[in-house]
Amino acid sequence: MRVGIDVTPLLRAPTGIAVCTRLLVEGVRGAGHEVIGLVSGWRRMKTDARELPVPARSSWLPRILNPLFLDTLQWPSLETVLGEVDVFIATNYAIRPSRRARTVALIHDVGRLLHPSLYGRRQVWRARFMVRRCARFADILVVPTESVGREVVELGIATPDRIRVVPWSVAAAPDAPAPVTPLPTDRPLLLCVGTLERRKNVPLLVRAFQRASHDMPHDLVIAGAQGPDARQVLAAARSNGAAHRIHMLGHVAPDALAALYRRAEMAVCPFLYEGFGLTLLEAMAYGCPVLAADIPAHREVAGGAVRLVPAGDEGAMAAGLVELARDDRARSELRWRGLERSRRFTPDATRLRLQEVLADAHP
Repeated sequence: MRVGIDVTPLLRAPTGIAVCTRLLVEGVRGAGHEVIGLVSGWRRMKTDARELPVPARSSWLPRILNPLFLDTLQWPSLETVLGEVDVFIATNYAIRPSRRARTVALIHDVGRLLHPSLYGRRQVWRARFMVRRCARFADILVVPTESVGREVVELGIATPDRIRVVPWSVAAAPDAPAPVTPLPTDRPLLLCVGTLERRKNVPLLVRAFQRASHDMPHDLVIAGAQGPDARQVLAAARSNGAAHRIHMLGHVAPDALAALYRRAEMAVCPFLYEGFGLTLLEAMAYGCPVLAADIPAHREVAGGAVRLVPAGDEGAMAAGLVELARDDRARSELRWRGLERSRRFTPDATRLRLQEVLADAHP
């Protein structure tokens, strides 16, 4: 089978969608299919194609013109850009007309539709248009969790028969992780990993850490790409009474991140909304106990292997930090339960689910 995949997310700043796109490419290739990539934007393709894991072709059409050309004129078709393909997988909501190919669209989450206050106005507008466009034109919709599938149905976007759940996975942890960015060696660490944006709720974690810092010896390490709310997070950290114990690392390379997970005594996920919870799964896979906000995706992925506190509750987060920091036995139990749970989310399991989706799309 020849499968086209939108690999444009691999050429942008590293995000959860980029991680999922790479897993998707590896899973489809691992199942024995030929993969051809699609990149939106000729200039991006010209400068960054060498970074792609698969051969790719470029479409010059800017996204802003998609409704006119793709929906109204039905041009250019997938076959015009990629040649003949059996299935096309839209990884970032960019559906294209096709003469023959079946289309699979990934719906990573519907947070912008459910919780618009957690996102910028432009993000919400774009999501309302693009997600519903995917539902209109795609043959199959792939979601990462049962909870996102239920949300899609409840919002009236699609019926259950068109939805397939493909949980994402984490690769095996490196045996010899890279050295950690210089950090204090005389104090234990708490680790939070995530792009600095509103739904990640990092300012609440910073405030909770200040309340808890008098009762625990830990430093807080925040690792994540700059997002739309980076300035607010930085201001909260600098004005914090425990500012000297808060370390903002920015984006961290995968090997260094592995080292951080191994060194941290606890990972903290204060997020208000997630479609899957890749950070939580990564922490469990590295044997790092997790304290997380109680949201549907976290409950589903963790399966009882993490400590949950009410989402958005600063006092509960502060209390949870202190309780787990003081309880060696609880952290040890969470470590082993997390490792056991994470073994259900393997690349082989993802590949099997993807194979089932491709078989449904192209019987």
